[in-house]
Amino acid sequence: MKKLFTAVLSLLMTAGMIMAQNPADLAKSEAVQETQNVVTDYQEYPVETLNNEMMRILSKKGKSLGVVNDDGTIYVIGSATTGRPSNMSGFVDSRNIAYNIAELEAKMNLLRISGEEIKSGRGYSMLENIQEGEDPDAKRKATMLQKAGKIVDKSLDKALSYLGVSEEEIAKMNQAQKEAMYEQKFNQNITSLVAGMVRGCAVVRIAEGDNGGDDYQVAVCMKYSPEFQSLATVIRSNSQYQLPVGKVKNSRENIVNMTPEQLVGRMGVSVSFNTEGQMVVYGFGMREVRETGSRQSAAFSRAYSQARLQAVNNIKNFVAEDLVAVEKQEEIEKVSDYDDGSTNYFYRRDWEQAVQAKTTSLNIATEQVRQWRGKHPVSGQDIAGFVVAWTPANAETAKQLKEQFTDDPQKDEKQQGQTEAAPERKQTTKSKTVISGEEEEDI
Repeated sequence: MKKLFTAVLSLLMTAGMIMAQNPADLAKSEAVQETQNVVTDYQEYPVETLNNEMMRILSKKGKSLGVVNDDGTIYVIGSATTGRPSNMSGFVDSRNIAYNIAELEAKMNLLRISGEEIKSGRGYSMLENIQEGEDPDAKRKATMLQKAGKIVDKSLDKALSYLGVSEEEIAKMNQAQKEAMYEQKFNQNITSLVAGMVRGCAVVRIAEGDNGGDDYQVAVCMKYSPEFQSLATVIRSNSQYQLPVGKVKNSRENIVNMTPEQLVGRMGVSVSFNTEGQMVVYGFGMREVRETGSRQSAAFSRAYSQARLQAVNNIKNFVAEDLVAVEKQEEIEKVSDYDDGSTNYFYRRDWEQAVQAKTTSLNIATEQVRQWRGKHPVSGQDIAGFVVAWTPANAETAKQLKEQFTDDPQKDEKQQGQTEAAPERKQTTKSKTVISGEEEEDI
């Protein structure tokens, strides 16, 4: 198995029960540290490898996948395959879609842990019908209509034969449905329904790789924790809080210094701390930039805008996502034995899985951390990426700015016009050219 690149994810978690509801107490837990150094593994059969790796790592901490652990954390895995192979145009955008499907599947698995509504039904029937000889009571005198029908049938057979239809095919046309001596039928249907609001679910680890044969798979492990849910509530309600200085971390500088090869593997959101000790939620987005005969710079500009929107939406999905997931399966089997010794077998299985996130809105303020360009390590296609961040400080600044924008700008002018007359306008005069901006060393 060829491994394109692998990085070690450090999982630092406490073993005690952490059910903090006060935002100021969230920093006392190291649970949020898990999503700070998310690195993507590019390898074959990603979902199996990711599952085994996470089981190995969590077992050392006395934890497991798909269950509520002692500290309230839950780890779930989802996966999806890209619709476009890695050697064709459109692969990177298809990879983004596969990641979104994998994330929705992981959240569906999270909701299932809290319970799912199962509707099911099944049944079978058996029939045995053995006959020998001819029932004398079943004999009836043929009517004129039946005789006429036989004549028509024979005339039609001759016409078909004249047109080149083989006698075997004509015999099949005339063959009536055989009566079964023995028949067994089984049917089963199962429907699973889960629904709920998912808050505070962040990426722990991503694995992806090409299995060959146009089979590129993306798998994601997501983590829910009480700390993340409380943080999501803070973002939703625009609450203010300050974490202790002991948790200060320059995570922004870490992201700014990442190579494009590292950023290609970062999708979704991660939670960390900044130099002021505040919790920060980073959103990552990227879009494929297709080669054009001209105006390539315009293609990059559009891709950057689309990547930024994707990054902001990932933070919104971290805050809250209202999901409804339905899974249906129907299975039918039929076995029939006929009096001529022939047997017929029929089997059908229908399966459907649908996850729908309800449309919701959220007023959220983010700041740009970085825009970058790079190439996908497998496909070699150009990528335009964007990273945004949410911090309590920036949210407060944005709130104040919004109040300024919504103030009536004519209010002060009207008051000033009552006391002072507007000066008479004079024609402009020639001036020197002024270049605005920061000094070069400060850019």
